[in-house]
Amino acid sequence: MSFRVAQFNILGRYMAGSMWFHYARDFLPKGLATKGPLEWSRTAGFPRQLLWREQDGPGHFYRFPVLLAEIRALKADIICLVELDCFAEFRDALGEEGYDAVFEGRPGKSDGCGIFWRRDLFAAAGSARSLIYQVPANDRIALAQPLLHLESNQPLLVVSTHLYWDQSSGHQAAEAEELLAFAYGVPASAAEGPVVLCGDLNTPPGSEAHALLTSHWQDAIQDYEPGAFTSVKPDAYYFAKPRGQQYSNQAWEEWHRQAGRSDVIDYVLFDGGALELEGPPPSLPRLPVPEEGGGGGGGRAAKKPPFGFWAGGWDFTAAPAEGFEESKHDAYWVPARAHGTLQLGIPNRVHGSDHIPVACTLRFRGTQADGADGADAGTAPPQKRARGGAAGPSSGADK
Repeated sequence: MSFRVAQFNILGRYMAGSMWFHYARDFLPKGLATKGPLEWSRTAGFPRQLLWREQDGPGHFYRFPVLLAEIRALKADIICLVELDCFAEFRDALGEEGYDAVFEGRPGKSDGCGIFWRRDLFAAAGSARSLIYQVPANDRIALAQPLLHLESNQPLLVVSTHLYWDQSSGHQAAEAEELLAFAYGVPASAAEGPVVLCGDLNTPPGSEAHALLTSHWQDAIQDYEPGAFTSVKPDAYYFAKPRGQQYSNQAWEEWHRQAGRSDVIDYVLFDGGALELEGPPPSLPRLPVPEEGGGGGGGRAAKKPPFGFWAGGWDFTAAPAEGFEESKHDAYWVPARAHGTLQLGIPNRVHGSDHIPVACTLRFRGTQADGADGADAGTAPPQKRARGGAAGPSSGADK
């Protein structure tokens, strides 16, 4: 009675602006994936977004078929896609491959959350419901779809969400509280069912938001290795007017730096009292990190950069690049590169997004001969609070 679940932030079609993703050379038009400062200028003739389909014009690779190939390779029965601003395209493509789907958009935005499920394994057990988070107001959402597992007749509640982008704001902890109250308040069907949460939570393992959610649901990955990531981007430089002054005749173009990142922010969480992992947990790629002395127990660090994450150019020599501040208004300044050192980051021809998908196989406890009564060996589930009952999250959620 197992099923496979996947979370994937696809990097919205209209959110992959070539100004900020000019390093993703695989998805730039032929002749523009070149050198020189003009590749970072609004006047360089770049399209507004990275190439999506062949209709966008001549190119080496296109993001939509690369994303579809990644999704197909997951062999998932339930797929949660976020930053989804092209739902109809994925609905049609995956619909031909046996998936039904539901979508909810963010308030006033083109993107949102989509949940896809194989119609030969699951059926909708009711209407989808959505949450608009109060903090920050009218920006982020969660989508919940009750499903029925056809073979076992077991209900399941699938929740997809994408929390606020700015980790320094601290909004994720407040959103986590709202998310718990929402999930516990949505009936999976006439009978209560366990929750599977898939999301880009924009918060690292061990953070306040992550700790709150994993006190109720089990993380599919219990131990995160040093250097592990679900999203990786290099520094990006672009030459443009200051933010908020794009249309001002009094503003001058200047260099901007978008700092790179490598972190774990995408998750699959589940009700460990009713569900369990089948097989190994998700395996994440890792970047090299300095060796830690002593005994440790934090796992082994990766020795070499992982395969398939080359952005397409050489890395910068420093962060920020030398001369960045001094050359603020020099359109012909070029950040120095360390020739021979790969610049790591996605999207590229292998990965269509700046995130990688996270997937695992789950099964209902007590439905397998070796898992009778749900007491098989493995990690003990976290504290479980009954859905919809008095023991569920209260308005004074613990932190």
